[in-house]
Amino acid sequence: MSIFNRKTTTIAICGIVLIGGAFAIKAHSAETPKAAAQRINLYQSSPITSLDTARITDSVSSGQLEQAGEGLYRLNADSQAVNALAKKTTVSPDGKHYTIDLKTTGKWSNGDPVTAQNFVYSWRRTLDPKSKSEFTYQFANIQNANAIAAGKLAPSKLGVQATGKYQLKITLAKPASYFKQMLASTTYYPLDPKAVHKYGRKYGTSADTTVYNGPYTVSGWNGTNDTWTLKKNPTYRDKHAIKLTAINYQVIKSPSTSYNLYQSHKLAQVTLSGEQANQNQTNKALKTLASGRIGFIQYNQKNPLTANRELRTALSLAVNRQQLVTKVLQNGSRPAATFAVRNMAKNPKTSADFTQDATVANTASYQPAKAKAHFQTALKQLHRSQIKLTLTCGDDDATQQIAEYLQTTLMKQLPNLTISIKAVPFPSMLSAVSKGNFEANLTSWSMDFADPINSLEILESTNNSNMGHYRSTTYDNALKAAEGADALKPAQRYQDLVKAAKTAMTDQAVTPLYDARTSILADPNVKGVVYNKFNGQADYRTAYVD
Repeated sequence: MSIFNRKTTTIAICGIVLIGGAFAIKAHSAETPKAAAQRINLYQSSPITSLDTARITDSVSSGQLEQAGEGLYRLNADSQAVNALAKKTTVSPDGKHYTIDLKTTGKWSNGDPVTAQNFVYSWRRTLDPKSKSEFTYQFANIQNANAIAAGKLAPSKLGVQATGKYQLKITLAKPASYFKQMLASTTYYPLDPKAVHKYGRKYGTSADTTVYNGPYTVSGWNGTNDTWTLKKNPTYRDKHAIKLTAINYQVIKSPSTSYNLYQSHKLAQVTLSGEQANQNQTNKALKTLASGRIGFIQYNQKNPLTANRELRTALSLAVNRQQLVTKVLQNGSRPAATFAVRNMAKNPKTSADFTQDATVANTASYQPAKAKAHFQTALKQLHRSQIKLTLTCGDDDATQQIAEYLQTTLMKQLPNLTISIKAVPFPSMLSAVSKGNFEANLTSWSMDFADPINSLEILESTNNSNMGHYRSTTYDNALKAAEGADALKPAQRYQDLVKAAKTAMTDQAVTPLYDARTSILADPNVKGVVYNKFNGQADYRTAYVD
């Protein structure tokens, strides 16, 4: 029995009724069920790092802000953008001009109205070099965004303006068919200038130094702790649609710990390890979700060792990806052969999946003999008899299992290679990698929307998330064509993206490992949760306990 079902209570009621001049006593006894408490317990594998739209870089923080904030649109189960704060959107024939009328009912948790100017302020602030945001690339389609991010123009020159208290006009430098989907991401959420000015540099560093305009507010997060709660936001514009009063979160890094807590009805949902997924194949509570996430190894190409393409290629060809997904992950994930995931795009002419068209032979297949040959070439080029490599990764159990598998298989297939694993808390890993303090990093990238550009753009030379510092003129030019001259030509744009993906694989810019899927157990008494079919993201806006 779920902890979310409450016991019934027997109530005896005595009533005195006057009938025909006589007293009659009626005794009523009935079992009246109490309404289920609208609270659930969930967990994350890593803590929140920020609630500031300009500083969020990880999926956990973004996921929390998605519940506590609201933008112009939200993505539905099919990854299509539907209205959130937007009421009406008009797009010009050339795809460069958006006029968006906002709903007038949006409010911040401090009582301030959510206005068009809040969006203008937020986007300008993120693009301001002083913010040091790693997600400025998401604004690249908007007029003057790149120049502002580079410090060449003032933020006030951004192609967005409030033409009324509740009307926003956006001018794009180049059209993008997926622009509304991008506007649904947390990077495009509004900010209340009054609150940001009040808290200054502390804004978004704790629950109490952040304001919210979404279904929930965050409480109990002091900036470093591993527990927090999402509470129903009494000022939310559509508060009557929100049924849950609280979602309690804690950080749990061990799959066995979270599994045991779910089994003892102390968690409403649990992500399963491979072994756990196999054990629950007949469990009706089992769900297998797409993750919209690619696992990969990124290399510091400013480091003389990992800048060597022969070494990177050797590592890639020495990995048995099929064994990785079936023996280690065991959660439905699939081998990745290019830097993209399935169902992002289809060939306009053949309907083939993008990942199929973007595959390059001898770059991501398991070929031990070729791996050894590339490794020997790397040794010669580096003037070494052996190579010692440090693989940096997060310290959660699932990530460490992948790292240990890679360590074992790579050292087995490539004699004279020694791999050390440096497992650290996720925030520490992110900090080290962003500063270039790594050789190779086991990580993953979660997509915001279903288009190959969402993964490919982070390898562009000017992208702030290109932490490995990959540089390729051919690659950059292919993306430039896809986002420029060919933006409104589906067939040509598709081939541009294929060219970029193939270039990255030939260069072994990164080593893709797996196209992630997730197996979960979800309490059947928790209903109304919307799971995105592309990335599996759970939206608790309409969730409730039955």
